[in-house]
Amino acid sequence: MKKIIKDYKKRILLLIIFALMFLSSNVFAIDLNWETTEAYKKWEELPPDEKEIISMPQSFSIDVPKSILEQYEIDNTPRLINSLLNDNKYNFKTVSATSSDKKYNLADKLNIRVENQGITNECWAFSTIKAMETNIALKSGLSELKDFSERHMDYSSVRNFTDGTNDKALNRKTGDGGLPIMALAYLTNGQGAVLEDDMPFENNTNPISIKDLNKNVDTIVTDYVVLPTINKDYRKDIKGNTTSVTYYDNNGNVYTDSELKALRKIIKEHIIKNGAITAMNAGSKAEYYNNGSIFSSTAYNCNDTNVTRDHAVTIVGWDDNYSKNNFKEGKRPSTDGAYIVLNTYGTQSFDKGYIYISYEDFFIETDLYGVVSTSSVDYDNLYQYNEQGGILNLDTKTKKVGYFANTFSRDSRKEETLNNVGITVCDYVNVEIYVNPNNTSLNKDDLVLVGKVNSVLEPGYHRIGISPIKLTGSDFAIVIKQTSIDENMFKFSVETNVKDSPYSMITSENRSYVSEDGVKWENLASLNVDGIDVTRTDVCIKGFTIEEDNSSKNISSPVYNIDNKYIMNINHNTTKTELLKNIKTNFEIKIYDESYNEIFKDNEILRTGMKLKLSNNEEYTLIVRGDNNSDGRISILDVSRLSSYYTGLKKNILNSEELKAADMNLDGKISILDVAQMFVLYNSL
Repeated sequence: MKKIIKDYKKRILLLIIFALMFLSSNVFAIDLNWETTEAYKKWEELPPDEKEIISMPQSFSIDVPKSILEQYEIDNTPRLINSLLNDNKYNFKTVSATSSDKKYNLADKLNIRVENQGITNECWAFSTIKAMETNIALKSGLSELKDFSERHMDYSSVRNFTDGTNDKALNRKTGDGGLPIMALAYLTNGQGAVLEDDMPFENNTNPISIKDLNKNVDTIVTDYVVLPTINKDYRKDIKGNTTSVTYYDNNGNVYTDSELKALRKIIKEHIIKNGAITAMNAGSKAEYYNNGSIFSSTAYNCNDTNVTRDHAVTIVGWDDNYSKNNFKEGKRPSTDGAYIVLNTYGTQSFDKGYIYISYEDFFIETDLYGVVSTSSVDYDNLYQYNEQGGILNLDTKTKKVGYFANTFSRDSRKEETLNNVGITVCDYVNVEIYVNPNNTSLNKDDLVLVGKVNSVLEPGYHRIGISPIKLTGSDFAIVIKQTSIDENMFKFSVETNVKDSPYSMITSENRSYVSEDGVKWENLASLNVDGIDVTRTDVCIKGFTIEEDNSSKNISSPVYNIDNKYIMNINHNTTKTELLKNIKTNFEIKIYDESYNEIFKDNEILRTGMKLKLSNNEEYTLIVRGDNNSDGRISILDVSRLSSYYTGLKKNILNSEELKAADMNLDGKISILDVAQMFVLYNSL
């Protein structure tokens, strides 16, 4: 009897142990929360037919950590000028501007096209592309803007065509309008941008063939940022004019005057360094303009917290002294100051296409995006699940460090090297990047550290160059370790299905994982998040690879001789632009002088000894035919130096690169034929 009781007790004890183990596995599962904004909550409560009319508002808010905000609360003029000078990408006019200037306008520096969207509702595309075009111009030191196709961007997110369906597109039709976040997804997921000449603007929303989208992608966005959100509440007089404004973050914390000034410095500094900013407003509401006719107005201010946004515009500058009296009586702000905004209704509208929007406008500082860097298409394959970008943010509210990961399948018949990883972050963070090149295991022992970003990544999308790693298995994994700067919170972006929205067709491969410690991993699809369908949700990681069988074909030219890391037979007086026209490659190209200072001017004359570097880190030395003194031109000095070397008077006068320039007939040696050809070339000038 005692033995039976003893065995019974053992069974009870084992059952208790198993129960505790089961409960503990649930207790320690990641508890995810969904961060959202008040505007999104209001939109979510609307009936489906109204959601089709009203654009989905931004679901998240960007709050700047105190440690970063404090840096902007002091005068940042010296810091900004130093950062611009060190970047080697800005001319004197740009460097001389700072966010402390009372007025600044990109249109004074760049030849910005004022365009007309007509009936297309492509304001979101025009605004975002203009942010990219101005970024490219500033970084290139040019005043002329490249011209990209808004029509291609619009139709690339449309689902149905005359001859088929685009399964990767959004649930929208042409003419539905869109959001900057949709435009930025297109610019980072491999669809675009394409040049305007390849798919010119048409003032219609006519259905087209899906084959019409088959264009060569010219430029991709490699970094964009989501700028700080400034929420507002108003007090008004009996006429409706604003008497005071309360500024606050997404948690309801009120900004001080110095904090508000610092936030606007961040916005202004982006314009100076990186170009225009895409923003939103309630543009269709006539009552907020300073003229009875909307298109004859010069100033705009909305001080109503109950309206909905419906239009995308482009911030190109600011004027701190723009008088509040310029705004409409009954809608006037309480203080002077406005952003200079480019609209998309041609030069005959507003003030030659531009309008002033008050700093106090309800929407103008709530949904801001800016492009930081771009690239040509420099990859063979792009692995991703989040074609539509980061739509919502999830968080754990437990600690500041966390992990998220994706596993991918690949074609094992191809030899590939992973050299860039793209991630979307929704907080100010540091990251480390790990890769398992062999299989889908997320165990720490199977992961290789390939990249570490110690500088602070701002909210937005960032493509990060990593130590190239060869993918050896039919599957591989990318793991991101993320550390928040200030908050005791692990917060990350996801692409997800949103009912009754353009994102309602999103599906998932269910190959996304999250972890609080990098040891215990949870499949995102297995977790519970109120209001989110996690089975149709992915974390935001992209992997960029180059194929090994293309390594010997990375660069070619119909004009120049490319051999053994040299590009030879370049004519004298060849400019950077002329060189690039005659180079074929899938990689981004940068040109450097002999001291490794990057060359940004397109009309810079190339010299023997300059370097051409591809984004896969391959490097070539430029050899200008006959230029054996490395000034890019042919002169009597080149003739004299070659003659001195050939006759033996000065055998050490030419270094190895200059000898290649002196080899006029490219036969690998210096002979009387080279001397003769040099005389012929010189006399021809």
